[in-house]
Order: sequence, then structure tokens, then C-alpha cells
Amino acid sequence: MFALLALFAAALTIVYPGPGAHLPAVARSFVFGASPPGSHVSVNGTAAHSAADGAWIAYVPLAPGDFTLSVSAEGARVWSLQREIHVDAPLRTNPPAPARFDGALASQPFEDLVVRVGDVVRFQVKGSTGARVTARVGSADPVRLTETALNGARGIYQGELRVRPGANAGPLRVMYTLRSADGSAIAIEARGHVTFDGSAQPRVGSVVLTRTEDGERPYGVVMRSPGNDYFLFPPAGTPFVIDGRDGNFYRVDTGSSVSGFIYKDTLRIEPIGTPQPNAIVSGVGTVDFPTETLVEVHLSSRVPFTLAESSAVTGLKLTLFSTTAATAAISAAGLAAGVSTVSQTTAPRNALGIRIELRQRSMWGYHVYWAGDDLDISIKKPPHMDAAPLPALRGLLVVVDPGHSPDTGAIGPLGTQERTANLEIARRLVYHLGLFGARTLLTRNDDSGRGLYDRTLTATAANADVLISVHNNAWPDGTDPASQLGYSVYYYHAESLDLAKAIHAAYARDTQLPDAGLFREDFALARPTEQPSVLTESAFITWPDEEELLLSPSFVDRLGATIADGLERWAESRRALETSK
Repeated sequence: MFALLALFAAALTIVYPGPGAHLPAVARSFVFGASPPGSHVSVNGTAAHSAADGAWIAYVPLAPGDFTLSVSAEGARVWSLQREIHVDAPLRTNPPAPARFDGALASQPFEDLVVRVGDVVRFQVKGSTGARVTARVGSADPVRLTETALNGARGIYQGELRVRPGANAGPLRVMYTLRSADGSAIAIEARGHVTFDGSAQPRVGSVVLTRTEDGERPYGVVMRSPGNDYFLFPPAGTPFVIDGRDGNFYRVDTGSSVSGFIYKDTLRIEPIGTPQPNAIVSGVGTVDFPTETLVEVHLSSRVPFTLAESSAVTGLKLTLFSTTAATAAISAAGLAAGVSTVSQTTAPRNALGIRIELRQRSMWGYHVYWAGDDLDISIKKPPHMDAAPLPALRGLLVVVDPGHSPDTGAIGPLGTQERTANLEIARRLVYHLGLFGARTLLTRNDDSGRGLYDRTLTATAANADVLISVHNNAWPDGTDPASQLGYSVYYYHAESLDLAKAIHAAYARDTQLPDAGLFREDFALARPTEQPSVLTESAFITWPDEEELLLSPSFVDRLGATIADGLERWAESRRALETSK
């Protein structure tokens, strides 16, 4: 067990917020640290919750601006400590006069935009309430904005401009003018400029893999808005029409009803005149191999697509955008033994849907890639599982990822680093999996650094049957810490839901911790499709009582046994499903 197990606070400390910390606009937030065991701690007069080992936490009122945290601990003697932090001010309503703009809310656009005819340019600025505000792009007619409220603050002005044919090319400045109730006026320029792309044919870009601080991402990422809400993960070589830009993101179009944004550095711009993606399916082939079923979709050229598990998790639905099928191209003739049906199904406008149903009764992972212009889908067959009463996990390969490192992750009141706690739990999980006869592989066994995508690629390269990422939790600033405690489990793909449920149920059965929930999230370690993958958060390391548990070797061993128990019960259900008549 790590060294912090034997340490108790000899004096008063504040672990969070750190010196000079900058907190967002929150009215209350948590402060935690350590004190001599048995002392009574208060922060600015608010009593703290303390654990037997001296860890404490308080949820205290804050005020905007430079703010002093005054902590005292009373025991055998009195200790005191102060810490200076800064708290952002909330949005406030500016008075009607004089005319002013308020930089507390950045004016839009705050990044350079490239737009086309029919696109909408959205405006937003904050200033004096009750004013007349307009936005002008270049020399175009000004657009009158409407006053709205945000988080109770008025003086938020919004509007939009739809791009019409004949717009000046740019780049063009966006100017805001505000005239207040007393007749005073002021003007400012938005940081972002607007360029109108009037070319007859948009450019085409193809996905390339790039090295990030988290390792080489093995796929591209398409978001619903710049930097947010991942929803498509195209492999290298997938083409998209580029029909706009927002700062460091290209806006891409599939040729159907689906569009989004992708990082600029993950698209290779094809030469001018490259045709927009458009394809015909000439046939679908299937091939059986000992450990996989290969589905080959024969296309005349590459196109954007989506691939998702069917609702019954016994097959996949492929949607090919800007695609049609040759007559009788999709049929049930000549299917491999592992495939029950291949059929055409509903799809958005200008797209083709293909449903692939399998004879196996559970999904163990799949991988999609381009082979020339063919789209190949490699679907894993169920692994060999020994018959009961032998453990269902016997012989299966479980990759265990201790989250974080070289970053520390969250830090507890006693200074416990999450990366260290994660590794201790992961090691005990490996031990207990070994008792079931599972093969195991740790993505790290010390504090050396591993990127998120390097970890997922480790599982893929090892042909893992399961990937488990082990974490502990913390709250965002402003959260009442007592409102959310205990364990939670996260998954992303449908193939991993039953596994997440089994581990979540094991926490409820085998520990006395509160239930913080079961969630679907697009975490990088829950995102791989090559095997069922989940991420666990065993406890809140930032809560004194749960940090104290994480410093207990017996409790850490119980957590390892709990996760292993959930995995074994899940594997048993999979074995029963595949062997049932």
C-alpha cells in the first residue's frame, strides 16, 4: 500500500483550492484539506465535515473577486490558515445608461467563420439594458438584435443573418453598435471575422490520424458543435464535404441530414475539383474466419457513414451517405455461417441503410476500416468459454487500465493522488481476476505516462475480450459535496451496457458505498468498439470518509474483488446466452 496510508496530518493544511486558484462564478463551493485528528475545523465560520484521520471538507459561501479563505482547527491547540483565491463575478444586468458593452460575455463570432449561401451567422453581445443594438457584417445592412436574459442577467442581445447570393467575400468585420436610453452610443468589433465562400463546388477533405497529447487517436471525431458532443468516429480515409469553418474546426456535410464539425488538423484537403463523395453499392460479401466474421461492403468510392449496434445487440446497422444500391446488390444469398441476414433498411434522405444480423447472440466487438473503396467490418465471434462449473472468465483476456498518469488525477484532502489509488485498485482487480482464471494486462504498472488513446490501442493490439478503466471521482467547483458520493459506472456503446450494469450491481451488492449512478458518456476509454469497454469510478477521493476507505488495504482489495465479481457474473450471463437452445 502506498506511503500515505501511515501518514496523518501533523498540522493544518488546505489542499483545495490551491494558492491563487481561480474559481468560476459560483455562490458556494467546497474547500478541503487536513488537520490534526480529532480537531474541529471551520472555514469562514462554516463547520467542516471531518474524518477520523484528520481529513476535512467544508461547503462555504463565496463572494466575487479576490476572496480570503480563513480556516481554523481547534483541538489540543488552535491552528489557523488563510488562502487567497479569486472568484469570477456572475453575469449582471448593466444599467440603461450610459452606453456600454460588457466583456463578461464574449461577443459572437469569437472565432473566424467561413460560411456559404443559406448559412446563418449568429450574433450575441452584452451591454446596457433597454438599448437599441445592431450588428453589421462588412457593408451589409445592419441587423437589429433582440434583448434576452441569461442566468437572470438582462442586456444580452441576439440575432442572426442568413447569407444570400452576392455577399461580399471578406474576410469582413462584425461591428456592434449600441445606443442607450439617454442617447449615448458606443461601437465595438467582434474578435472573429466572417468570410463568404461563394465557390460553386465545396472542397473535400479526408480523415487523417493525428498525434494528440492523449496519444494517436485511431479515428476522426465529428462533433455536433465545435469542440462538443462527439457523435461520429470515422476511420482514416473517410471523405467529407467541407462547407464552412468555425475557428479551428471545419464544418462538414455528409450529403444527407447529418452534419457536424471536425478538427482542422484531422482533415487532409483534397485537390480542387475532387468530386464530392457519392457511391453505388455493388454488393455485400461475408467471410467466416475462426475468430471473426468479415463483412465487405463493395462501394464504387468512399463516402461518409455511421455504424451502430442494433437495438437487440445482435447485429449492426450501417448508414452510407450519398449512396445508392445497384439492383439486387443487397441480398441474403451466399452468407457466411456467422451472418443470419443482410438487408436494406430505412435511412435518411440520400442515404442507404444496411442491417447486418448475426447468428451469435451477443456482441463482443467490431472494427471498421477502408480496404481500397470497400468498407470492411470485422465482427468478433464469441470467445471460447469453458463450461460451468468452471468460471466463465477462465481464459478471457481482460485489459485493466489504471486511470491517469503522468497527471495525478484528483487529489484527496490528505493529498492522496487518484492515479495512485487507481493503480492499487487495478492491481487487486488483476489479482481477483486471476482467481477466476482470466488472463490480464495492465496498461501501466507505475506512474509513467500513457496517453488515453495509447491505452485503448493497447487493448486493441492485444485482442482483448474486455477493457476496464479504473478511476475515482471528484466534483466540479460549486457542487455541494454531500449531494453526490459513492460509485458510478460509465459505458458508451450498447455492447457494453450489460457489462456496466453487472459491475454497477456488484458495487451495490458488495460495498456499502452510495450509488452515484450508471451513465452513458463518450469517454475515450469507454469509446472503443473492439471489445466491451467500461469506466468505473469507485469512490469520491475528495470526500474525507471515502478517501479514508481508499487508504485501507482491505477496502481496496474489496473494490478489486467487487469489479471482478461483476465481470464474472456478466461473463456467466454471456456464456448462458450463447449456449442456450
